[in-house]
Amino acid sequence: MKKKTKKTTKKEEIKEVNNNKDILIQICLAIYFTVYFIAHHYLGVYNTRWILYIGFALMVLYAIKAKTKKDKKFSEGFCFNKVLLLYIIGCMIGTYYEEILTFVRTNTWVSRQGIIYGPFNPVYGVGFFLFTILLCRNLKRKWYLTYIYSCLLGGLTECALSMVSEYVFKVNAWDYSDKFLNILGRTTVPYMLFWGLGGLAFVKLVYPAFSNLIEKLPARIGNAIMPTFLVFVVISHVFSYSALYRYGTRSEGKEATNIVEKVLDKYYPDEIMKEYYENSVHETIGGDK
Repeated sequence: MKKKTKKTTKKEEIKEVNNNKDILIQICLAIYFTVYFIAHHYLGVYNTRWILYIGFALMVLYAIKAKTKKDKKFSEGFCFNKVLLLYIIGCMIGTYYEEILTFVRTNTWVSRQGIIYGPFNPVYGVGFFLFTILLCRNLKRKWYLTYIYSCLLGGLTECALSMVSEYVFKVNAWDYSDKFLNILGRTTVPYMLFWGLGGLAFVKLVYPAFSNLIEKLPARIGNAIMPTFLVFVVISHVFSYSALYRYGTRSEGKEATNIVEKVLDKYYPDEIMKEYYENSVHETIGGDK
């Protein structure tokens, strides 16, 4: 019985040490993201991206160093944490894809992130999210069915987000009215075919690779960092979309009527919003004022 008591005590001590480490990780991440939010207003869109990169790199290195053979898999199968990470990855990939494509076309580097804080383009994040929950549960589906579903899903997503952007936030980041085989100016058949290729590649190649990579993260480390990650994503989206909504209402000549709108006008004036959303215009699809 004495030996059993000692083992139990030792396990409790180890658990307490790990809990303290987890709390320390969360505190450090909270301070880190707070510094990022503050620095963002002084250093601008691109300079503060490096703060995120350094932080992500340090977290990866810490996770690798802390991993042991006894660690359980993190986010095994379909779960909230895995879908959230895939959403974030999709947002980042979409941002850089759009910026590189724009640079190749115009020889000018333009910010294509869809929210103020972080290199995130929610259009692609939502695409990753929908492909994951709707198409990746059956990885043995015939490839041509996955392609067709991806075409339809991508086109519907682009149309829906375009409508939300126009009618809720009063801005449009894209207008395909002059494109070949466009659908309501919000997407095009060629783009839907491209979405199909992207969805097919995601289901067959990208998802299995990222899913396996995410599951290699030590469960204890993953569970410690995800709450702070979730808070960061929620705050960045809420702040960004609140500022974007106010940006749209200002374009209609509406004055601030409450303290929140006055704060948004002060910290997110038009000149700042134009820097974040260089590609957005206050027009309806088709160019009607």
